[in-house]
Amino acid sequence: MSKYKIVQITDTHLTPIGADVANNQQIDPCEKLDNIFIDIVKMPENPDLIAITGDLIHEGTAEDYDKLAKLLDYYRGLLNIPIQVILGNHDRTTEFFEGYLKEIPREKYYYLLETPDINIYFLDSKFHNYEQGYLGQEQLDWLENHLDKDSKDSMIFLHHPIDGPAIHHMRYSILQESDQLMQTIKDSPVKAVFSGHVHFETSFVKDGIMMHSTDSSAYHIDCDDEHKHLIYDATYYDIITIDDDGEIGTETRCLYEGHDVINYVDVDDTDFVDESIFD
Repeated sequence: MSKYKIVQITDTHLTPIGADVANNQQIDPCEKLDNIFIDIVKMPENPDLIAITGDLIHEGTAEDYDKLAKLLDYYRGLLNIPIQVILGNHDRTTEFFEGYLKEIPREKYYYLLETPDINIYFLDSKFHNYEQGYLGQEQLDWLENHLDKDSKDSMIFLHHPIDGPAIHHMRYSILQESDQLMQTIKDSPVKAVFSGHVHFETSFVKDGIMMHSTDSSAYHIDCDDEHKHLIYDATYYDIITIDDDGEIGTETRCLYEGHDVINYVDVDDTDFVDESIFD
């Protein structure tokens, strides 16, 4: 396969019109996103794809998503590359369909992007307005059916990460069907799974598949204390490179990192939540 490069941006948390910025950010999150695109424009070669993996707008309206659509259309035209998005827990599904896609709302937004050398699955782990991630059996079946027919190398983007070594203490918040998704992609053409949500970077390998969570373009969260998470102003994004031989690597770019705590989150129980809430 030919070399392929993807920019992953996640957890942009853009501010709805007339609302306060999320978590007391000192720099407007839209300015932070613009700074990432300015950095991309400066690259010697454009990436092949930009993926923005959820929490696009912090609980926005259809008007906010329309504004985002126009912003991304501008950068699509400037860079002449596709920009794909998925939803996170702070997004609002109906408003996204109406404002961004200009379509009749559906319950979930997931799809497959086929390229000459790799298939890219964009999943929807948002469940109502819950913090936790949940795909649902219909989406898992859809993914399994495609992978059963797919011999081409594949990767997945979704908002909530799969459970792994550095995020066991985040089980209360991450993908609740981590085991089910792993069973679906085990022994499949999937080479890597990319996510966001936790607002810090972590990577691990599970059943031979690379798992990578990207830090946020809006703010970083220090979760070293499992029960008190500290929030810092920051701007991060990742560059994913798939080499000619199919090997995958990531590079993290930090454009801004504040040193003062701007907010915090208290956490009681860190384990997976009761599955019955998803019935």
